[in-house]
Amino acid sequence: MSHYFEDIKHNKEDYFEFLDEVNNHSFSFLSCNNVFSKEKIDYGTKVLLNTVLKNYTSLKSNVLDIGCGYGAIGIVLSYHYKNTQFLMSDVTKTAVELAKVNLQKNNIKNAIVIQSDLYENISDMFDFIITNPPIKVGKKVLTNLIEGAHKHLNIGGHIVLVIKKSHGKDSIKKYMEETFSNCEVLKREKGYYILKSEKEA
Repeated sequence: MSHYFEDIKHNKEDYFEFLDEVNNHSFSFLSCNNVFSKEKIDYGTKVLLNTVLKNYTSLKSNVLDIGCGYGAIGIVLSYHYKNTQFLMSDVTKTAVELAKVNLQKNNIKNAIVIQSDLYENISDMFDFIITNPPIKVGKKVLTNLIEGAHKHLNIGGHIVLVIKKSHGKDSIKKYMEETFSNCEVLKREKGYYILKSEKEA
């Protein structure tokens, strides 16, 4: 699974397109071999997206989609929250290139994509950080992601993430509680948990 987080040279035949639907709207994606959930938006991400859409009428002014992959989270949410600005980031050049193409394919005007290893190239502050975190890279990366979220969220800002119970939900929930002094389960579905923490004053 480590190849999801490493740049691999791809041939033309490695690339393909697919359609997927969220909230009764069809989205088009360019994808390629060796990216996460390459042929469809994975189930956990769909649970995350549907939960955000159900729970938040507004995402305020700016959102970070960290570890964006080919762009499913940022693109779906930027379509639904047109008055919000989205920053999408990923550690690999391949993911960034795919996400940029997919912004154009879906006519998204309120999002940009940058390459960044977690928060390395990110200096902005956000109202929301929404992510399907890279579970396979290990707990240290996940705890760094959560710590960095606390630093990059405005007061009253939320981090919302999806994690599978079998992938360490309990320990991640505990770490979010320790970091933010709060953590709420917004949704539980088929072993997937949507966790939310708020940055308090």
